[in-house]
Amino acid sequence: MTARTAPKPADDQPFDFNLDAVQSEVALTPFRVHYDGRRWEFAHMEGLNIWDLVEAAEGGEVSAMTGVFRISLGGQWEDFRKLDFPQYKMKALFTAYRKHCGMEPGESEASGN
Repeated sequence: MTARTAPKPADDQPFDFNLDAVQSEVALTPFRVHYDGRRWEFAHMEGLNIWDLVEAAEGGEVSAMTGVFRISLGGQWEDFRKLDFPQYKMKALFTAYRKHCGMEPGESEASGN
């Protein structure tokens, strides 16, 4: 007896959920920061690629935090990484960035909650 498989419907056929139609519930405005005489622009967390965030989070909390900055800064990351950066400023920056993005303390960036 041979196994029967159902024909795969075409992409334009009816579907259960149209992910293409999903839009962000918030304006994805960038977070702009002034530091070391320069303006830095971080992309909104809700717009970051989840797969990159998950990969960064695999290295633990510090890796997740620096991953968010690396991903959100994009081409600015290399210059940003060269700065001397005290931990207290990083903590304040991350808190303000999360607040800008509507994320409450204790929620995971990778989860989007």
